[in-house]
Amino acid sequence: MVKASIVYGGSMDEDNLFIEPTILLDPPHKSAIMTEEIFGPLLPIITLTKIEDSIEFINSKPKALALYVFTKNKNLTKRIVSETSSGSITFNDAIIQYAADSLPFGGVGESGFGRYHGKFSFDTFSHEKAVLRRSFLTDFWFRFPPWNDYKLLLFESTYSFDYIGMLLVILGLKRSRQRYLTKQN
Repeated sequence: MVKASIVYGGSMDEDNLFIEPTILLDPPHKSAIMTEEIFGPLLPIITLTKIEDSIEFINSKPKALALYVFTKNKNLTKRIVSETSSGSITFNDAIIQYAADSLPFGGVGESGFGRYHGKFSFDTFSHEKAVLRRSFLTDFWFRFPPWNDYKLLLFESTYSFDYIGMLLVILGLKRSRQRYLTKQN
């Protein structure tokens, strides 16, 4: 059934592990070429008549690693970006994404995860370790609940290094902005 879809190529040499570049036109949707990941020079081409059909077709399948869309229709490009999900989308090219190491490449869902290519590979396989060091010199009692306006004002002044504000709060000369705004209304 799939053989009837071949419009170019199709020969194989198992002894030499060779598959001729092959184009298939409208292969059956339930065939292996349409349901499994493709590793080889095989290109199934699906012809559809309406934009809605193409978006519906893409969304009916598991999320693709990449979409390669060839069109001059600006409406279709906008809709493909906003209404489909894939690892990446390339319009009107099939090689430039690989050549441009400033673009990440990676899947979503069943097509994989992570972002690879150039610095994105380094970032994906790197772990940024958070390290926090706190001194035992002092601990501010007002940073722990239960909180009230007084504690929150003191907390805000302390962590913004507003020493005059801290002093005003301690002396009771600085009020909560929220309370001040409520009284004016």
